[in-house]
Amino acid sequence: MKKQISYITPGQTAKALILIYLTFSVPIVILGALVAAVQSGIASGGMSSISLANIVLAFFSALILNALIGFALLWIACHAYNWVAGRFGGIEIALTDAPDDEDDD
Repeated sequence: MKKQISYITPGQTAKALILIYLTFSVPIVILGALVAAVQSGIASGGMSSISLANIVLAFFSALILNALIGFALLWIACHAYNWVAGRFGGIEIALTDAPDDEDDD
């Protein structure tokens, strides 16, 4: 049985996908913070507390910006999908009934 996705709720979809997006961006931001720490001199012991504070600030700023920009772009993408689906049709998916398992209690 074929079905079409004709509408995606922008707010809920963006909220759910941004959490998935952040799980992938956290390791990248951590790697960036480590690179910044090495370049600031943490490896040679010459890093000041101001440099460390700047790196921590940059780390959290990057995560917040990733979340805000990602949410906005996903929200726009959902609206764009809804516009396209309304005019040309949505993504088609094939659905089948799941087999009945007798082992389920």
